[in-house]
Amino acid sequence: MFKKYNNISNFYSNIFGSFFKKIINQYKILIKNIRITKPLRIIEINQLSSIPGETKFIIQITNKNVIFALSAAEIINKNFDLNDFPPFHANIVRQAALGKLLDFLSSSETEPLYKIISKKLDLTKKEFIFTIETKEKILFNRTAEELSKDNNLLRNMNIHDIYDIGYTQGSEQILKEKTALLLIKKQIGN
Repeated sequence: MFKKYNNISNFYSNIFGSFFKKIINQYKILIKNIRITKPLRIIEINQLSSIPGETKFIIQITNKNVIFALSAAEIINKNFDLNDFPPFHANIVRQAALGKLLDFLSSSETEPLYKIISKKLDLTKKEFIFTIETKEKILFNRTAEELSKDNNLLRNMNIHDIYDIGYTQGSEQILKEKTALLLIKKQIGN
């Protein structure tokens, strides 16, 4: 008789054990994905100023629907770690803190070496592909994420193209994060 109850308790402990293992594995995956992305990002330049530190940004906490407004001076003075921003965004904050953001963004306005020719949605990758043309009329394709990491290329584009790349990259990143969170929630629910 005790053998019967012992088998039932083993059955339930196996079910609960596998359930908790699954939850722990999903939690580890979530933590790993969160660590890959930088915790802060600029989603908009709210007020552009040539006065050092006075440019205001709208900043989002990655993986959260939390946004707040800070000036470049506040970011520096409140000891935010610029390594918590993607490299291009950290560079924007540095330039704004020095009062050189307008120069940085418009430095390519004289004669851009690169310009966006087209922007097409790749349905298989679910991201936009930009076709860039060089001054020598050479064409090449890049994603918004690839372009946003290439500081040399960005310095040699006009401000409208830089904005388009940044906006597209930010939008795509938000969609990827939402999709990842929904997938994890779905896996935990099963």
